[in-house]
Amino acid sequence: MKTPRLILPLVLSLATATSALAQVEIRLSGAVAFRDTAYLAIRTLYGPNLASQNPADGPTAPTQLKVTWTGTIPSLFGNQAVTVRAFYNGAVAGVQDLTQNRNVNFLASANPGDTNTVNLPSDIAFSSVFQQSTEFLTPKLEDVRFGATPIVLLKSKAAPASLTNITTHQLKTLAANGKLPAWFFTGSTNDPGEVVFINRDPTAGQRVTLFKEALYTGSPISYYWDAAKAAYVNDPTGRNATQIRDHLNNFGPAISYLVTADAISVNGGANVLRYNGALPFLGTFNNVSNDYTPLYNGQYSLWVYEHLLNRATAPANVRSFRDALVAGINVALKSSAYSVPIDRLNVERTADGAPVAPKD
Repeated sequence: MKTPRLILPLVLSLATATSALAQVEIRLSGAVAFRDTAYLAIRTLYGPNLASQNPADGPTAPTQLKVTWTGTIPSLFGNQAVTVRAFYNGAVAGVQDLTQNRNVNFLASANPGDTNTVNLPSDIAFSSVFQQSTEFLTPKLEDVRFGATPIVLLKSKAAPASLTNITTHQLKTLAANGKLPAWFFTGSTNDPGEVVFINRDPTAGQRVTLFKEALYTGSPISYYWDAAKAAYVNDPTGRNATQIRDHLNNFGPAISYLVTADAISVNGGANVLRYNGALPFLGTFNNVSNDYTPLYNGQYSLWVYEHLLNRATAPANVRSFRDALVAGINVALKSSAYSVPIDRLNVERTADGAPVAPKD
């Protein structure tokens, strides 16, 4: 008859121990465009309580596509261990991750140098496009918009020096044909040879926005550099941002596009083209601070909103982290060299590629 009296204290003791060991895990996927400000915001949330990060902290960490952190975030979760995993696999991919409960390939641990991975569902997705711009329309996701990022068209280092601008008409013609004579862009028959188009892969919100902006609805033709053939060959799938950067820095005459955080790595940012005669910034593009007045005031239209998406069924810990992350990113955006806070925009648009108009 004494046994039941012993069971209750034992159960309570085990429950207390389990609670003390409880852990929080948040998983992020989606757009590559905002990984620099996301990195800064997540690091700030941890503060001195960051125990470990993979890959290790350093000047290249904000550009990594996969990062895992661990430690505590007392302001949100007290003394509970908190693991945050991020894999920036593309805006469209992030929307698909959430709507289809699809597993994402994250780094398995926060131990620097550990390259093992684990497949787990994402909780939050960064996106550079509205959900309605994708084919993954249901279930409807909750959407918080917090900033804007320019997309820029770039030429390769091997392209003619006189190639400085591309129009919407030229862009549509290039996408439809895959390659065009250099003189078509420069106006000078002294510029020989052809310029090829290198396209982003279908997971990228940048690709969606570029073609909506240019009103191009066909099937784009593009190329990639085949090292074995030492030549450009037809590319049915498109390239990721890192591959495009390498192509533009190392191979023959080409035009492609990237967000500003990646464009700075193409010839040090010197190869950004004007789009319809405009750049998104004033002065020389750099990796410290840029004046985006042309974007703020509507002279440059090739840009995307920054979205943070989650399922309507997201638990409280995910929502708490999301709100804190948005607040942190808003702070980081004020000094970002590549993106801008949404409250600095004097213009707005109602959909991706829609006309840019003064705010009401």
